[in-house]
Parts: sequence; C-alpha cells; structure tokens
Amino acid sequence: MSIFRWFVICCLFFFASLFASEYSWNGKLYNDETVAEMITVITTTNPIPSIPSTEHIYPSQKSLFRIPAFARCKKIIVFDGIQPGFENQMGDYEAYKRAVEFFTMVDPYFSNTELIFCEKWVHLAGAVKEAMARVTTPYVFIHQHDLLLVKDFDLNGLIATMEANENVKHVRLALPYANYHWRPWNPPAADEHIVGISFVPLCRHFQWSDNDHISTTAYYRDFVLPQCGHGPMEAYLDPALSRAREEIDTLCHPIFGTYLYGGMNDGGYLYHSDGRNK
Repeated sequence: MSIFRWFVICCLFFFASLFASEYSWNGKLYNDETVAEMITVITTTNPIPSIPSTEHIYPSQKSLFRIPAFARCKKIIVFDGIQPGFENQMGDYEAYKRAVEFFTMVDPYFSNTELIFCEKWVHLAGAVKEAMARVTTPYVFIHQHDLLLVKDFDLNGLIATMEANENVKHVRLALPYANYHWRPWNPPAADEHIVGISFVPLCRHFQWSDNDHISTTAYYRDFVLPQCGHGPMEAYLDPALSRAREEIDTLCHPIFGTYLYGGMNDGGYLYHSDGRNK
C-alpha cells in the first residue's frame, strides 16, 4: 500500500469528521463511533461476466468510505456459489476470490472485512442468510457488489431515527430515478408521510427492493428471510407488500416499514456499474 494512498484515506477521514452528525436519543449518543459499533455492512457478490476483474467491487467498497461509520464498522463479503450450468466460470471465480482476499490483507478499503464462501449456489436470499449468521450488531447495511454510493447521507441520524421510531424498518438508498419517478403512479408508490419521529428526510415507500438498504437485524431474521425462498428477496417481499396494500391499503405500511432515504425530489444516492454487462 503506497504512502500516498494512506495519506488520501486519512484526509477523507479528517474532512468527513468535520461534517460528522451527532444525535442524542433516550440518553444515548449516536455519532460516527457509536453507530459504527451498531451496524455491519454485508456485501453480496457472485460470478458475473467481468470476473476475475475486481473493477466492480473495488470502487463499490471504496465508496462506502464516504460515510465515516461505514468506514469504521465491520464488513462481511459473502460469495455465492456457482450456478449449475456455469461451472466453466470456476477458474475465473477462484481468481476473483483470491484477489478480494488479497485486498483484505493489504488495502484499507477492505479492512475489518470477513469473507464468507458459500459451498453451493444459494442465490441472494441464501447468501444474505449465510452472512446474517455472523452478524452481532443490531443493524445491517445490505450492499450489492456493483452499486456505488455517490452521495452522502446521514447514517447517524438514520440510526437514531430507527432507534426512536419502530415504524422505520427498511430504508433504501435510491437509484437515480427512484425518489421522483413514483409520483404519476395511482395509487402513489411513495409519499413523504412519516408516522413518528424522524431526524432525517424519508419517503414512505410501498415497494420492497433488495437494492442497498439499512435494516434492523431482527427485521431480517424474523420477518424478511422467513418469507424468502431461492432467489432475490424482493421477489417475495414486494409481491407480499403489494397484496397487503390491496387488502388493507396504507395500513399495511407499518408491517413492512419500507422507506426511501431523502425527499421526493432528492434523486439517487447510488450508481449501478453493472458488472454483469462488462
């Protein structure tokens, strides 16, 4: 690791700390240090056409360092198995795994990172379940290997909100179109109605997505994963939310607790580099 890279990273920490947010709720302080102890980042990865290149996962993990608590917290990268019929990817996938493992030993953007290797293909829900077995924090950030955080958000204020407001269970960081794309829908898929305390801007959301999001660990273990089979989590949770809305309208929302971070016109917080199409 070059001295210059270490210097750049130290500067990022310094300037981020100048704008660090701090909240107090119910006698507890929520700042970069305390929130870092409360959350684990789970990054899911799998064999895609661009492997063994790490050009998708490296900038994705680097982008987390925009948020001081993410830079400090424990991280887990979970590698799904090889899908049947794609065994020809095995050699490239092993090289990709070794490259990421090397990063954990020498690169600060991969520091404090545990690697989990699934023995077989378990898809997204199964990979998250494997990682959740190693989580000891009350909150998780579910992160995909080719999504980059391109705009800062107030993680400390969000965790304080989730501590103070049990209605907020699942907060997604939107892709560029999401926060303002929903308005023409009937009924609207998002609005700015929040029941209870919030220290940060949120949009109540009537869709469930497994794009990058912050949730409580208990919500995942007790509510999300028990509903999921083999596949993307949103393939199970989003239809369930749609059915619930048809049956009981907006009263369904506290059950799922889904929100988008930011206001209706914030735009996106993520960029999808889409390593599958390299």
